[in-house]
Amino acid sequence: MEKLYYIGLLFLNFAILNILLSFIFFLLSLAGKFLISSPHIKSRLFFISLLSPPVISGFMIISSFAPPFFIKIPGKAMFCLNEPYCYIFSFIPTETPLFNGLLMSAILLVLIPLLYAVTGIRNYRKAHENVMRFRNKNGITGASFNETSLSDYSTKANEDWQTRCLVENIEKVHRIKVKIIDTPYLFSFIWGYISNTLVISTGVLKNLTGGELRGLLSHELSHYKRRDNILKGILLICRNSLYIFPNVHYLFNWWKEEIELIGDEWAARLTGQPLDVASALIKMKKHAPYNTGLHLPSYTTGFSLYNRNGIFTQRVERLITINDSLRIPAITKTRPVFSEVGLLAGIVFLFPALFMAIYELDPLLVHCYLERILS
Repeated sequence: MEKLYYIGLLFLNFAILNILLSFIFFLLSLAGKFLISSPHIKSRLFFISLLSPPVISGFMIISSFAPPFFIKIPGKAMFCLNEPYCYIFSFIPTETPLFNGLLMSAILLVLIPLLYAVTGIRNYRKAHENVMRFRNKNGITGASFNETSLSDYSTKANEDWQTRCLVENIEKVHRIKVKIIDTPYLFSFIWGYISNTLVISTGVLKNLTGGELRGLLSHELSHYKRRDNILKGILLICRNSLYIFPNVHYLFNWWKEEIELIGDEWAARLTGQPLDVASALIKMKKHAPYNTGLHLPSYTTGFSLYNRNGIFTQRVERLITINDSLRIPAITKTRPVFSEVGLLAGIVFLFPALFMAIYELDPLLVHCYLERILS
């Protein structure tokens, strides 16, 4: 019973830290949303703001398993930095209804993401089955949902040779698999986390001009090069850790908006024709598949999957502005702020590096830490 109580205490500290940090970072992001103009900087700000609270909270909880570390505050008693019952709720008596109520609320708050995780995994597997195997059931309402090879498509749809070569070139040059879905709806997206697949509908190949198709494919390649699917999956986990709080949903939506603006800039730079990108966006918006039944926006990134009216208008107006200014935004490799992938890699390697540094300084401390976790 004592261990269950201790686990509940860990949940309580994680929840409180996560909530407090989340609102602090949200206020910083809210200021940045109005003060920063670059979508590259804003996307990284929103990414950090959504990722940092659960990561920092989790790190502080993990650090609580280390041997107690006390500091002396002048005029006050010794203060323990890394014991959960000390560094947050030492001012609330543990044997009170308030504390027990907070404890139960924290446990429920931590268990909610587990429920969403189970539902999300089930929906992802269903969507993956339909996207990769192209079965008719659970497909797009009112449209056939079958895989079509590039050579077959050119015969069936009587598409011109240049379009076929353009899509085949994507496979060879960028080493990404291309699958075509036979449906009149207009959509395209990048599927998969580790091994990506570019999925395009025959409706796109039939209805878009060559310039519009090049703009669309360039936009999709930006998602592929930036690894936006992986970033989106990680942010979904961070968002679900505080699912009942609206601020995390705002941050997640803001980040999705910025990566679409970045993709449009990428397409404008590669094609040199911002108006073709805007024209493709308008066509895709008009014939978007709203009833796919595949939960695509939750697990994929695509040219027109996330097109709320506000961001759609902003994207079109921004592309027109880029065209009128005759200045195509340059995408350089060196920037004052690390990319989202760079930030994520830094966090991943920070923990083992910190662990190794502590081991070099005090091996006994690491031994006590591991022994405490196992016990």
